[in-house]
Amino acid sequence: MVRYIHAATLSMLLLVALTFANMSYADMLPPTDAAIEEELEGLLNESDYEASLVRLLELHESTSEQTPVMTRIRLLGYIASNHHYNKRPEQAQDYLQQMKALAQRSGLPDALAETGGTEIYILLLDNKVSEALAILNDALVPVEQATMPRVKYFVHNLAAYVYSARSQFAAALEHLIYALDAISGTNTERTILRQASLKLRIANIYNQQKSYDLALEQLDDLEVRTAELPNAKAYLVEVTFQRGVIETARENYDAALAHYAQVKKLIADDTDYQSTYLTVLNNIGDIDMKVRDFAGARQAFDEAYAIANLNNDEFNETIIRFNLGFIEVYEGDYANGLSKMLEIVELARAEWAPVDTEVLLGEYAEALGIAGNYQEKAAILLEQRELRDQIYKAEQQKSVAELQNLYDSKDKAQQILLLEQKNELNQQLIQNQEQKRTILLLLVVVALFGAVLVFMLYRSARRSNQELKVANVKLAEQSIRDPLTGLLNRRALQNKLNDQHDAHGDAMILLDIDHFKRINDNLGHAVGDDVLLEVSKRLLEVSRDSDLVVRWGGEEFLIYLSNTEQKRLPALTARLLAAISEKPIHSGDKELHVTATAGFISYPFADLNENQMDWEDTLQLADMVLYAGKVHGRNQAWGVMALTVPFAEAQPLLETDLPAAIDQGMLSVEVVHGPKVPSYKA
Repeated sequence: MVRYIHAATLSMLLLVALTFANMSYADMLPPTDAAIEEELEGLLNESDYEASLVRLLELHESTSEQTPVMTRIRLLGYIASNHHYNKRPEQAQDYLQQMKALAQRSGLPDALAETGGTEIYILLLDNKVSEALAILNDALVPVEQATMPRVKYFVHNLAAYVYSARSQFAAALEHLIYALDAISGTNTERTILRQASLKLRIANIYNQQKSYDLALEQLDDLEVRTAELPNAKAYLVEVTFQRGVIETARENYDAALAHYAQVKKLIADDTDYQSTYLTVLNNIGDIDMKVRDFAGARQAFDEAYAIANLNNDEFNETIIRFNLGFIEVYEGDYANGLSKMLEIVELARAEWAPVDTEVLLGEYAEALGIAGNYQEKAAILLEQRELRDQIYKAEQQKSVAELQNLYDSKDKAQQILLLEQKNELNQQLIQNQEQKRTILLLLVVVALFGAVLVFMLYRSARRSNQELKVANVKLAEQSIRDPLTGLLNRRALQNKLNDQHDAHGDAMILLDIDHFKRINDNLGHAVGDDVLLEVSKRLLEVSRDSDLVVRWGGEEFLIYLSNTEQKRLPALTARLLAAISEKPIHSGDKELHVTATAGFISYPFADLNENQMDWEDTLQLADMVLYAGKVHGRNQAWGVMALTVPFAEAQPLLETDLPAAIDQGMLSVEVVHGPKVPSYKA
């Protein structure tokens, strides 16, 4: 009878759990203490971190167990951050641990997301981008269930910083848009300030991606939004300066000079903007040199030199002297101009960072060419190339070392966890053995009763052993499987490719479900999960048994194909797009037409060896053309088919500016369009 009562109890608990699961989390928005929250908002404007910390600690002392969890979480996060600002990392970590413990006890997605975000923020303050990237999911996973706009803004804003620092501009842009969405429904004193900051960063990413019209749209909107703010001048200066940068990149030099002139007028005689004023003068001088207005360039550089000298800015003084020497070369005074430039080059060789020296050598080589010193120019260009190779190798070694350190730390943590689980299993086995010894002793005392008892306990021990074996198998399988879809996960593919050194005729197709965030936001995560499950099923149906179908993360899937001819890749990718979009996906009473965007590439690409382009670099190219497909309308696939120039020539742009590499014909790209079907709309 006990067993049936227990089953009934479980059924009741399950019913309660399902009831809560079906409730909108927005209906359970975590409460906060309005007075403390208002004061915390005010402290965001405090530049004196010591004074701010004193007040934060006073507020912390005034809280109790009755203070709402989210207010206490926010307060602990601000205290931890302020301790870090004030160079007290141990105290910062102490409050961060308190924050983690409170978040875990509460189980609130908002609390877990804000705690993960605070830890990432502190790492970013120390420029530990790799470590921040490694724990990014600690904030991104719970923020999917979070409801507080401030928390969602905070986490997505940080994710954008991390991805930008890793030059993953597509991901950075996506999280900036999520952050913008998060605060679109708020109406506080900081709403417009946060929107302005996000729009500036969105414009900057569009500018880096050479999407100048999109960047200007953001700047136009920003200028309108901030026109009535008390500090509108600061935004107008930044917006106008960015316009100058964009027009310079477009080679619209007259328009760029007009924007810089407007910035000069706005900040003239304002000591708060001396650094900006100096930058504007240097930019004006650079443009004047490009258009051969040497008198204008000299005037701009002379004024900039006076400002740099006044502020003891030795680096900018040196650069300006170099540029003034360059002007003399342009004007025909080769001896004096080259002498001044060489003096700076010698200084750079001895004292400057390699990356700054490499740029300077390129300009000095250009001046030597103007003067007709072609032999010396060739020698300088060789020196520049060697220095560039050194910089690249150093950066590559640094990245490898960072990744190795992260892998080692993660691997050690995983090993510790597995050892703990193994110890628990061993303890269970020991207990089983003790049970058997007890049975033998009982047999001596009461033979019949002991025999029955031995039989029952033996069955129990056998069942335990079987369960332990099943648990071991499940543990091994779970480590390489995605828990939702059952597909292989990122770790499974990494294990395969890191152990494999003879890949020939392989390929990768990276797919991303279009508008998946809207599906989750508008229809709920249950519908989103149904979409992921159905897409996984369709990908498996059209893939070969030898292909690896991987859930790469979120709404991203990766198909790794072995022994596949490159010319078949477009057709294979088209089949995948069709499998996803030709039939609607059903979730309950809802019917959705879902499409995907993909990037595909052969591996190894262009017969490059692992040292030139390993699988991660190859996959990054696929990710970048996938982003191009997103920008150009979604429901399509872009494939990198061939390298049309030597790898050494294309390498710098492949790593930093793929659109430019495509525009310059360094790569051949093939575009495959998906079936024309109704796409999901919010």
